[in-house]
Amino acid sequence: MEYRREIDGLRAVAVVPVVLFHGGVSLFSGGFAGVDVFFVISGYLITALILQDLERGQFSLSRFYERRARRILPALLVMLFVSFVLAWLWMPPSQMSFFSRSLAAVALFASNIFFWRESGYFDVESQTSPLLHTWSLAVEEQFYILFPLVLLFGWRFGRNRVFWALVIVAAISLLLTEYGWRYRAWANFYLLPTRLWELLAGSLCAFWLVGRKTQGNNLLGLVGLAAVVSSFFLFDKTTPFPSFWTVLPVGGTVLLILYGTKATWAARVLSVRPLVGIGLISYSVYLWHQPLLAFLRIRSLGEPSQDALLVAALLSFPIAWISWRLVEQPFRRRPDPSRQTPAARRIFAMGGAGLAGFLLVASLGWMSDGYRFRFDPALAAIDAARSDVAPLISDCYLEPPAAGGMKLGPMPRPACTFPASDGSVDVAIIGDSHALTFSSKVIEELRRGDVGVTTMSFAACVPFEGYWHSRARCDEPVAELVNYILSSDIKTVVLAGRYALYTRDDPFNNGVGGIEPEHMGPKYFTNPLLEGDYEKTLVPNMLHVMQEGISKYLDGGKNLVLVYPVPESGWSVPDRYFKERLFNDGAQELSFPMEAFLKRNEDVIGFFDSLDHPHLKKVRPQDVLCSSEEGRCLNAVGENVYYYDDDHLSNAGAALLVQPIVQPVLDTLGRKSEMLVAEVPGKRASDTFAASWVMRLTPIYVEEIGFLNELSARN
Repeated sequence: MEYRREIDGLRAVAVVPVVLFHGGVSLFSGGFAGVDVFFVISGYLITALILQDLERGQFSLSRFYERRARRILPALLVMLFVSFVLAWLWMPPSQMSFFSRSLAAVALFASNIFFWRESGYFDVESQTSPLLHTWSLAVEEQFYILFPLVLLFGWRFGRNRVFWALVIVAAISLLLTEYGWRYRAWANFYLLPTRLWELLAGSLCAFWLVGRKTQGNNLLGLVGLAAVVSSFFLFDKTTPFPSFWTVLPVGGTVLLILYGTKATWAARVLSVRPLVGIGLISYSVYLWHQPLLAFLRIRSLGEPSQDALLVAALLSFPIAWISWRLVEQPFRRRPDPSRQTPAARRIFAMGGAGLAGFLLVASLGWMSDGYRFRFDPALAAIDAARSDVAPLISDCYLEPPAAGGMKLGPMPRPACTFPASDGSVDVAIIGDSHALTFSSKVIEELRRGDVGVTTMSFAACVPFEGYWHSRARCDEPVAELVNYILSSDIKTVVLAGRYALYTRDDPFNNGVGGIEPEHMGPKYFTNPLLEGDYEKTLVPNMLHVMQEGISKYLDGGKNLVLVYPVPESGWSVPDRYFKERLFNDGAQELSFPMEAFLKRNEDVIGFFDSLDHPHLKKVRPQDVLCSSEEGRCLNAVGENVYYYDDDHLSNAGAALLVQPIVQPVLDTLGRKSEMLVAEVPGKRASDTFAASWVMRLTPIYVEEIGFLNELSARN
């Protein structure tokens, strides 16, 4: 097969945008489309090699797989080894457990299936996954395993019939992507059936060129190059992918393969020495760029600066050259043909042993809870707070779709309802995910007093009618919930929500390095108070929705316990606190300026303060979680971690709100409290500092001071 320099140049054009996209360069918002260019190139080159041998009657499966093993495995195994070492040093147990499972998936050529089941490609968590990029290698590996067998089987029917059969399969795969991105987005992104048409596009190019001389065409070559390059700038993570939009980079690559030969202008551009040089090392560049970026984020206390990310991304090029020179090239040099079979056996044995070794250490990492023994138990417990989530989340937390059509169904839900001994249900706890975080703890305490409770939470939807947004169609299920409550015998409603999510469009910045990665997006109002500029009308319109909603409950004869905003933190608290303890001299507290919280929520707090009604009671989580005297809001102290992510209270944090919420609920029911403040889960004998913080911040709510003395004595 004749070497084409322009193909290596095209590899460079594909890999550079991928690296820069992952490095956070916003200009290359569609840089991920470079992977699609690689798919087409791979399909073309692999098929051309197979067809060449089939035409000569010399095709050998063992020789084909040997070539693929020499090409893929050595550099991959080195990257996996380095990644495992760094993961061992820096990853907390939960992250190491996930890494171990992804490592096992890589060893089984199934990482695309793993990441499909576990994470979205554009999710924030994926940025700290060193092996995320191996999903595309898995797609190619699965293709390499299956496609030669298909060609061997089909070859007996003739080349033309195989060609048209592949055309049909490619068309079906392309059509499948249009269904996939609408209804199974991540399966569509990661899995071979909806990526197959891209690989087959390259294969069909190889079929088309068999027995033909390439016919260079300056116009079509430039059109192809423009289509490929433009996709890196036109697309972004909101673009359905793969879909008909993907025809742009895939079709452009096809045009370059068929018509961008060495005599054309496009080929001359792609054949310049720097591009060809990058193209030669492009596989190693792709292998190393994601681990470099992921481990930079893992090792940094906060989100690395854009400059640091760019430097890490660019470092993948010199490291790739070393990998290409010392690993790829020596293994790709084939030995004397007379020793071919023993050489094939050796490469299979070495590759198989390496993959089996990684499968073993991955299994051990999974079974040992991410090699948890690497860290002091107190440090490992901090990491475990990621899983300290309200137990009702599986049954009582719904995520309305972005489009309409969701029905809440019969209420109350049995799994979310806990009647009193006489069968009555007097209290409803409703809201968004922030209400869910404390509902289990509050229900537990109310049940001790034989108070019947039901609860329901919606993702990114507070229980007020009259609005929805691009993430969730809140209006329909919320209307059902409100109607149920107003028509029921429920006496008291506890309302809670992440209100800043609805009155603002900017992500939270705590002022000391904690910046929420994303925000919700625009909101829409069915009956707005004000029309006009969105930025100027958002706050009054959202406050109007809240005012109308609160009035509806009160006018309906319900008592209302209004929970003010729970302070967001801006960073993943378990992750940040773990790093502070590990890398920053064993810090014993994590907090941020209270001023940032107050500024973030000033509109909502001011509005809630202005409300007055005999059946309305108010609870201020800031009085428990923040200290006006010290001007700080607490995220974690000692071994107690009060959030399981960047804004949701853990069970330990929710326990601090039990008495502040339960007491006014009982007041509305005319019942006397005989309860004590709930003990924070996971407290140890050394937590005197945590106890002192609670004592310092909760006196306005705690009537039974003797309990605090008892709590302090136990510690």
